[in-house]
Amino acid sequence: NVTLANCTFLDGASLYVFGWRSDPPAGECADVLISGLESRFGGVVVANRYPPGSRVTLVDSVLIAEKRVAYRDAYGLGDVSACLVVHNVNLKGSVLTIARTHVAAVFRDAVGVLVGGGVAVLSRGALYVEGLQVQTALGLCVSVEGGVAASGGSVAAFVDSDFLLCKHAVSVRGAVSVSGSAVAFVRSDFASTENYAVAFYSTVSLTGGSM
Repeated sequence: NVTLANCTFLDGASLYVFGWRSDPPAGECADVLISGLESRFGGVVVANRYPPGSRVTLVDSVLIAEKRVAYRDAYGLGDVSACLVVHNVNLKGSVLTIARTHVAAVFRDAVGVLVGGGVAVLSRGALYVEGLQVQTALGLCVSVEGGVAASGGSVAAFVDSDFLLCKHAVSVRGAVSVSGSAVAFVRSDFASTENYAVAFYSTVSLTGGSM
């Protein structure tokens, strides 16, 4: 178990929350709570596999970037630059929660939240985003690059979130597959969005699921 509370990261420092790169031994899980984090010029990365029973929570935090965020190449992130990165995450019977968090990216062509490398929510897993506020300097609030799959009674939900001062709010460029699960946007507010609120550029497949 790991708890990080009421910390301030300065001068481009970033927080990396990495699960298992492959399936962990049976019975192992993680419980990570990040609360009251304030980061300037850096960001937060959540990546890899989280086995059944795991919980990763980012809550009551502020992530601000006035210039491009440089993540360490050792983690295979390439040249991604966003305040919050969810990369190649597998939630099998586990829960990732992002709640009451403010993200502001104010550099040119900014991305506030990047979901990349594919995300799988399986076997009653959950990706739950509640009270997220994202604003960019006419950039992209949330960019989903890579496939998104939800199956086996899982849920992926954006609830009570605000997307502000952006050129595009939510862009989904990977295929979305929902099987026996649900994907939902509930009570989202899109303010001063120049082009579009939500755009899907790839296939959306619903098999016994809903969106």
